[in-house]
Order: sequence, then structure tokens, then C-alpha cells
Amino acid sequence: GWIFMCLKRYINRLSLIQLTLKGMGILYIVPVVFLFLVLPFLTYLDFAKGYSPEQCYFSTYIMLQIFCPFFAVWWTLFGFREYVEGRIRELLLVYKKSLIVELFLVFVFYFLHICVLLGLYCIILNFNYFNYIFIFFVQTFAFFSISFSISIILKNIAIPFIISVCYEIFCMTANIDFLKFINMLSSDIPSSTMDIICPYIFILISSIFVFVLSNSCFKRL
Repeated sequence: GWIFMCLKRYINRLSLIQLTLKGMGILYIVPVVFLFLVLPFLTYLDFAKGYSPEQCYFSTYIMLQIFCPFFAVWWTLFGFREYVEGRIRELLLVYKKSLIVELFLVFVFYFLHICVLLGLYCIILNFNYFNYIFIFFVQTFAFFSISFSISIILKNIAIPFIISVCYEIFCMTANIDFLKFINMLSSDIPSSTMDIICPYIFILISSIFVFVLSNSCFKRL
């Protein structure tokens, strides 16, 4: 009986996620298009320009950090907007007092897309980026958790989306040393495991804290 109840609960959650993402319409495919069409096309352009495999590898490594984290905000902000600022928000909050599991499952679903993309790069071009998957995971989770937390606090999805865009632009353009501590983008290929873990473990812990805190704020809406 207990196992059946747990399965039923998770089936209901998966059904909610399916309905939420399906309700996005054409907006749903935007991250998929950028990950599986735009980003590989940019890699192809690097090869077409005559760049060496090493240069293309590094360029794609940077582009993965630009595209993958940013689109983590897409399905959560636009998919769950009715829970944040919709006209029927109060009615939905009666039904759902917490979205922490549903949101995390959406994040996992999105990150699986990234893993598939990394696998395709590894198989087709022999570009192995799985050594840096911790970096991609932390960057993606940070964008996901912080953007949705801001939307919960402000009861608005436009502001966190604009903040995400501005921060993305900042990460791509800020090369000043004293600003690097707030720039999540790794501008160099890490040479050791410590180079991967040390700069990002604090970001991961902070992102988890913010994500859990946002759930408490959601309950008080």
C-alpha cells in the first residue's frame, strides 16, 4: 500500500509536469532548438572557418557554458508562470503548497538533455566534455534555482528573466580580474579535479540553499 501511494504521488507529479510543459506550446522547444541545432551549428562554423580541433573544442566548451545554464530558466519561469503571477494563482496554491519536487524533476529532465548533447559531441566529434560535467551542473542549477527564487519573491517572471539575460551578457564580456569572483563562466579548461570542484562547490551549496528557501517563500504566498 505504501509503495502504491508513493508511485501514485509521483505519477501525479509527472502528469503535472507534462501538462505544464505541454501548456507552453511553441515556447517549449526553444531550449531544445538552441541546444541541439544552434550550438552544434556554431561548432560547425568554427570548423568551417578553418579552426583546429583544439580551438573548436575550446570554443564549444565556452558556448556550452553560455547556452546550457541560461536555458535552465526557460521551462521553470515560463512553464510555471501561472503559479507565480497567473490570474488563477490563488486557486493553484490551494491545490499545490509546494513545487520543490516538480521543479527539481523539471531541472533533471532539462539536464538530461545536456547529457545527451555532451554524448553526441563525444560520439560524433570525439569532444569529451564529461570531465567538466560538474561545472555544467552547478552553473545550470544556479541559474535554475536563483531565477525561480527571484520570481517567487517578486511574484513576477519578467524581472528574473531579464536578470538572467543581463548576467549572461556580463559573464560573456567581463574579463576584469576583480569581477571574476562573480563570474560563473570558466574561461579556461580546468587542468585538475580541484580546479573543477573548488571554485564551484560554494556556488552549488548556495544554490541549494536558495532553492530550499524559495520553497518556503512559495508556501507563504
